[in-house]
Amino acid sequence: MKIPPRWLLAFALLLATLLSPSAALAHADPWGDLHPTVEVVDGNFAIHFNSSIRGSRDNYTGRRPVLVKIYSPEGKLLSPRHPIPGKRSWMAGGPVGLYGKHLVFGDTVMVFDPTRTGKPDYLLRDPDGEVTRHRLPWPKEVSLHHFKDVTVNSEGIAILGKEDPEILKFYWFEHGANRPPEIVTIGATDCIYTFPVASNIAYAGGRFWVAFMRDAAGKTKSELVMWSWKPGDAKARAEVLDSPAHWNCHLSMAAIGDWLCLAYHCATRESYYGTDARIFTVFKKAE
Repeated sequence: MKIPPRWLLAFALLLATLLSPSAALAHADPWGDLHPTVEVVDGNFAIHFNSSIRGSRDNYTGRRPVLVKIYSPEGKLLSPRHPIPGKRSWMAGGPVGLYGKHLVFGDTVMVFDPTRTGKPDYLLRDPDGEVTRHRLPWPKEVSLHHFKDVTVNSEGIAILGKEDPEILKFYWFEHGANRPPEIVTIGATDCIYTFPVASNIAYAGGRFWVAFMRDAAGKTKSELVMWSWKPGDAKARAEVLDSPAHWNCHLSMAAIGDWLCLAYHCATRESYYGTDARIFTVFKKAE
C-alpha cells in the first residue's frame, strides 16, 4: 500500500516519542557521568555521555557539553574522557528516533511505526522517495505494551519489546517468510516505571545480544545480565556479569566484528544518591 510522503514524518514523530530517552526521565537520576551511548566511529568504539555536577545551575541537558571516550574494539583506551567542543546534545547524534527509527537496508530506508495497534509495522522508502507500508505477520494474540528497539540484517528483522509490564521478549521475522515470528522470552527486567532497564539490540558473532538489569535471586540488589540468541537455536544464553549493577541506569551497546562494547552509568555505593555515578564498560568477544 502506497503512503503519501507527508505521512512519513507524522509516523516518525510519533515513534520518536516512544523511543526517546526523555520519555523515562521523570525519575531522579544520580549525579555524575550519565546516559552513555556507544557508537562506532572510524573503526573504534566511541562512548558519548553527559555529566552533571551537584548544585550546578547548568545541569539541563542542552547546557551540558557532550563528553567522549574512545576505545579499540578489544577495549584498549585510545582517548581518555574529553568534551566535544561546541556540542550540546543528549547524544552525539541527537535523541534516538528524532525523526523515527531509520534503518538502512540495501538502497532503501525502513522507518518503524509502533503506534497504531501495538504490533509494529514499517514504512519503506525507496531511492526515488516512494513510500510504502509493509505489514509484519504478527500473531493475533501479540500486542506490545512497550516497543524497546529494532534492528535489521540480511536475514531478517529483530524487535525487542514487552507484552506486559514485566517480561521482555525478542521477536525474529525472517525476510520473505510470511509466517509469525520466532518469539524468545528474555525475562523480567528492572524497570523505570514500565520502561525496561535494558540496552538496544547488538549483533555480533552470528548472535543477537541484549544487556539488562534484573533483581538478583534471593537478594535485595540488581545484577547485570548479558543475553544472546542465534536464529534457529532452541534456547538463548544468559550470563550474569561480575560488574556493578543498579536499577536506575541507562545501557547502550554496539559491535565491531565479533567484539561487543557495553556501556552504562551506575553509582557504586548502596546509598545510591549519596555518591556520583560513573560510566562502566564491558568488552566481550562474541562466541
